[in-house]
Amino acid sequence: MTSGNFNDSPIEGPDDDKYGITPFAVSLANSILNIRKPVGTTIALNGVWGSGKSSAVNLIRNELDKARDETLVISDFKCWWYRGEEALALAFLQNLNAILTDTLKDKVKDMIPKIGRSILQAGPVIGAAVALTPASPFASFLGTTAKFTERFFKGRQTVEEVFLKLSEILEEEDRRFLIVIDDIDRLSADEALAIFRMVKSVGRLPNIMYLLVFDRVLAEAAVSERYPSEGPHFLEKIIQVSFELPAPLRTDLNTAILSSIVDICGEPSGEAVTRLLNLFHDVVAPYLTSPRHVTRFRNAISVTWPAIANEISLADFIALETLRLYEPTTFQAIRSNKETLCGVQTFAGQNEQENAARFDRFLNGVDENRHDTVRVALQRLFPRLESVGYGRDFLGYWNLDRRVCIDAHFDTYFRTSLSDETLPVDFINQLIDRADDRNFIQEKFREAAQQRRRTGTSMVPVLLDELNAHAGRITDEKIGPFLRSLFEIHDEIDLPIDQDQGVMRVADTTLRYHWLIRRLTRDRMTIDERTILYTSSLEDASLGWLVDFVSSARRDYVGRENGPRREEDCLVREDAVAPLVESALLRIRAASEDGTLLEHQDLIFILYRWRNFMDDDATEVRNWTDSQLSDDAALVVFAKELTGVSLSQEMGWFGLGDRVARSHVRANVDEDTNIIDFARLRIELERIQNNGELDAASQKVVDDFLEAWDRREQGDPD
Repeated sequence: MTSGNFNDSPIEGPDDDKYGITPFAVSLANSILNIRKPVGTTIALNGVWGSGKSSAVNLIRNELDKARDETLVISDFKCWWYRGEEALALAFLQNLNAILTDTLKDKVKDMIPKIGRSILQAGPVIGAAVALTPASPFASFLGTTAKFTERFFKGRQTVEEVFLKLSEILEEEDRRFLIVIDDIDRLSADEALAIFRMVKSVGRLPNIMYLLVFDRVLAEAAVSERYPSEGPHFLEKIIQVSFELPAPLRTDLNTAILSSIVDICGEPSGEAVTRLLNLFHDVVAPYLTSPRHVTRFRNAISVTWPAIANEISLADFIALETLRLYEPTTFQAIRSNKETLCGVQTFAGQNEQENAARFDRFLNGVDENRHDTVRVALQRLFPRLESVGYGRDFLGYWNLDRRVCIDAHFDTYFRTSLSDETLPVDFINQLIDRADDRNFIQEKFREAAQQRRRTGTSMVPVLLDELNAHAGRITDEKIGPFLRSLFEIHDEIDLPIDQDQGVMRVADTTLRYHWLIRRLTRDRMTIDERTILYTSSLEDASLGWLVDFVSSARRDYVGRENGPRREEDCLVREDAVAPLVESALLRIRAASEDGTLLEHQDLIFILYRWRNFMDDDATEVRNWTDSQLSDDAALVVFAKELTGVSLSQEMGWFGLGDRVARSHVRANVDEDTNIIDFARLRIELERIQNNGELDAASQKVVDDFLEAWDRREQGDPD
């Protein structure tokens, strides 16, 4: 078995051709070789996404290289390296200039730049494109935009004269130039049309020919959108001959998929082969219809299989992986409906309407023409959904195969499908086994805080969520050391980037801590045991976590509308709350004296809790904040910490709504609160705002906060 190489690159030669593209490539290469006197001749190679167009181009290049035709000069134009029509136009001209000057030298010197005069209007986009182009022959022209325009477009000859002269030179050549432009599909509609226009205009020269590679349906749609009256005639005026890449044979696709399964997962035996092939033909094959689909599937199972190899049914695994890749809403519905799917309860005996409705929750978001495929997949995976009754004796057989329909094995199938950045099972096992190793746990969480996911968040939430899922595996004797390790570093790994934003926010690091400690202790310890555990674990806890925990423990008994909670549902015993509050107050006071409180990212939260812990007497906290209002640096900190950001989105009741949420700076001030003298704070902030002594960053903090405060006073809190 192999793990795969995660390679989505096109094949390079005939030996790698699994789908029979080579004969087509040989034929097209011969057609190119037989074009003796092209005049901007344009050949199109059409194919849908993932059909193997780039592989076909490589095979064509391979055949052209084998021909050793010294009269044919080939160049590739990497159009997708550039963004914007101007950048593409300049890059196209540069590529044309490079291939001609490299071959014809001084005969064509400066001709292409002169022709470009009628096409390009020099600007910053062009300048950026040239600057990004290695060894650009145009780079020496660049200075200011005006100088570039003057130097790039200098000369008195008309464009027509230069074009005619260049045509005459090329006409006399016995060499032909082939420019291959692949990946046009990656461009925007306007950028793709820019390529077509360049080929049609300046590119139509003697002994020049083009191989354009794109999806014809997408290209025609782009043309129809921009030029409704043109329709397919636009491309017909540009392209002389078009070739459709032949679709791979179903047999070849099936062979490639099954080979990938055997290479990565091993070869099944006995009755397992029959079940695997049933699921392969009913679930996998209908979705994998192109070479790129096969590659994507291979890469996916290369990642997900090794972590759960031999723990589950291979047949069920490949079917679920296919649904995960191509029917994600169904996959998530399966994952969320374990109780509905596992076991042998039958729907037999229900009326026809009830019988059909059992699939509804799994078909939401699925295109109607794929409903039958999904229904068959569900019944293959979960016999409970079939219209046939199964006795409990079947459970034993299915359990031996570790099938997904068995409750005990169901979760294993989804253990490595949580996200694109899921944690390896071996790493989770390490965390569980070494939960009492303080240095190890803290090191791994610090590393997670430094890593960034594609969402911009760190890996800390992922670690906490995984530990929450596997909390039951941490043995009792390791829970205490584990909690002490986490409590010590909470503030260090509680990152602003991990705080979910907006209406759909789910949790932050602190809330995930609360979830985890409850999973670890709620059903395993008595209230007395929890009290002892938490009290000892909090001795060296970071300030922010200590204050938050004590606040939660206190709320279990104080200030609840319906009275205290049942003690067994609380974090600690009621008689332990007062000592914890006193401990938190001592830590807050110490931080206020040594300056660390002012630097704390949860400053405002801690100030409110300080007042609460004093039975809502704000005298002590107010004395401290009053003492800070004479310090300019402290004023900037208060302005920063009292500045918030809110998100809003216009729904478009009287017109088009917003596609994205709008961000608003808001001042989180409440003149009725007593933890800060807001009237004095305002006066002092206006003083430093106008004294000209703040650095630029601090000035912006103060300006933004006061502007938001003004809006709030005018009735607009955002």
